[in-house]
Amino acid sequence: MMDVTATVLNNVREYGDYWRLRVKIPARYAVRPGQFAMIRPSAQWEPILRRAMVFYRVERGAHALEAEFIYRVMGRGTRRLAQLRSGDRLDVLGPLGNGFTIGEPPPTGRDVALVSGGIGIPALYLLAAELRRRGFVPRLFHGDRTSDVERGLICVDDFYALLGRDHVLCTTEDGSYGQRGVVTDLLESALQNRAWRPLALYACGPEPMMKRVAQLAHQFHIPAELSLEAAMACGFGVCLACVQRVRRDDRITYVRVCCEGPVFRAEDIVWEEPMVDRPSSGGAQNGTP
Repeated sequence: MMDVTATVLNNVREYGDYWRLRVKIPARYAVRPGQFAMIRPSAQWEPILRRAMVFYRVERGAHALEAEFIYRVMGRGTRRLAQLRSGDRLDVLGPLGNGFTIGEPPPTGRDVALVSGGIGIPALYLLAAELRRRGFVPRLFHGDRTSDVERGLICVDDFYALLGRDHVLCTTEDGSYGQRGVVTDLLESALQNRAWRPLALYACGPEPMMKRVAQLAHQFHIPAELSLEAAMACGFGVCLACVQRVRRDDRITYVRVCCEGPVFRAEDIVWEEPMVDRPSSGGAQNGTP
């Protein structure tokens, strides 16, 4: 982990609320797929907290690192990031977290499934590239709400170029791109085809999608690793804002997503139970179904 001042090379709006930030980092540290950085414009102290962003692309040069981050403008911090221009400086603390586990491919059977939802897709690009480099055959299942200009399928063209169009399968909830529905239905359909059985599942996305991926991994006896999303204040375990319940040695305990994660084995995660409906004072039903 290093805290350095990086230089913005470019910061462009992809479409809608999605932006692509490319920076030059004066260090040559290695970045594992799934690791992230905590980022803040150097000349600004409001908001004071950095924003967590997964490394999307990384190129190591002789004396520096060039890295790309994909982010969505959602609040004050990301709005400030969207104002950065070429030559501006920003503070980058990283790499942080544990990253995905990648073994060596066996003599037979090299298929691997990547599953993403919405803005979870950037966490899987470095992983897909490393899997290909090691001889695996990754297939991406990606889902989003719609493919219109404001909420399009971010990063999908990059995955087409990396994996080939036959290995990128998409769904949209409104049917505007790919198959209509949710991505876990598409994944389940593929897993039911006995001719294709991945060695592992890797996923990042919203919690309902991740829960279903964990269920499918258990049902089909496939090892799975999930990269969890969590609100973080520091990124290195001090603030304890990003705790997650997990199973450790036949007991349930809490760990920090930023340190012990963000990647966890699917079978280790203890998912929060939905809230039970309770009548309110006005007689209506509250809570999450």
